[in-house]
Amino acid sequence: MTAVVSAARFWISCEGWATGLGFSELAGFNTTVESQEYSYNGLVGNVHTKQFGRSRPPQISLKRALDATGFAQLFGWHMLARMNNPLAKLPAIFTIMDASGEVSIVCTLENAWCAKLDIDSTQAGAANVVMMKATIECDSILIG
Repeated sequence: MTAVVSAARFWISCEGWATGLGFSELAGFNTTVESQEYSYNGLVGNVHTKQFGRSRPPQISLKRALDATGFAQLFGWHMLARMNNPLAKLPAIFTIMDASGEVSIVCTLENAWCAKLDIDSTQAGAANVVMMKATIECDSILIG
């Protein structure tokens, strides 16, 4: 039986980066193929079926505490995507580690880009840690 991942930590590293970035929370991992309804008139009458539709780019949303270095790295990557710069699409490795730091799952993200960057709202003088969320899209995800 395969062990389940608990108390995980997450890591993204891209080609050309000096170091990768660690994240404390996986906020989402989505891959979607839409369905399309198809109907036609056959020998037995009107037939309704569903077919594969458009596939959306896979998305991974990750959260980490806001820091100057991580923010600069993610914001620079995001700005390349905003400018439609082909250099924004990078081969990336997404790693999920267990609580002891052992690698549990490794995914290759083909042509990954930082599609969205959010910073949680906060108030001046608040004691809470400010978090940022990066949504990374890619052409495809390969496991292993």
